[in-house]
Amino acid sequence: MAQSQIIILKKDKSIDYHKEADEFMNILDRAKNEHDVQKYIKDNKKWFIPGSLFHEYDFGHHEAMIIPEFRLGAEYVADYLLLGRNSTGRQIVLVEFEGVNVDFCQKSKNEITVAVRNGITQIHDWKRWMEYNKQYMIQNTELSEYLPVLPGWAIRYCLVVSRRSRMTEMANNLRGEIRLNELISVVTYDRLVDDIRCLVNGF
Repeated sequence: MAQSQIIILKKDKSIDYHKEADEFMNILDRAKNEHDVQKYIKDNKKWFIPGSLFHEYDFGHHEAMIIPEFRLGAEYVADYLLLGRNSTGRQIVLVEFEGVNVDFCQKSKNEITVAVRNGITQIHDWKRWMEYNKQYMIQNTELSEYLPVLPGWAIRYCLVVSRRSRMTEMANNLRGEIRLNELISVVTYDRLVDDIRCLVNGF
């Protein structure tokens, strides 16, 4: 199972993270879809942008790595796999980027929009695949060097979708339900901008 190279993430003193956050915000405001955002990140190798999601978790402080376009067998591809470590050991986050300037929930009814539903469905597919193929994945990728085993509690899932300005009270309630019931972290792209600013203190 061929994979992209593991990229080690470290604070870079030559980078002005506040300036990078402002620039990324401009990209978001102009983006027609998530592919515009992905192109900006990948063309410029700004791996610290998705890597800043480590600030949403309690690991990654001792060690932070990222693999773009991480393949789960021949069926699925996660936009990013984050590999981090804290005092309890190494853990991973599988990340899905979805629609940028889209609503989180439908205005006419209290239901999530297609963009959010697509992201959750994708992550459900990953979860099912991981349930049966986790050890195969570890043994056949670069992760074998870092993860001899991967307990269920060490696997997280994150969906990046929508904008803060589009998050109504109902949208926030639905997001909370997804986190509680589906065990999926859901963050807006604006939260990602906040996380980039936090990189002044490291990963």
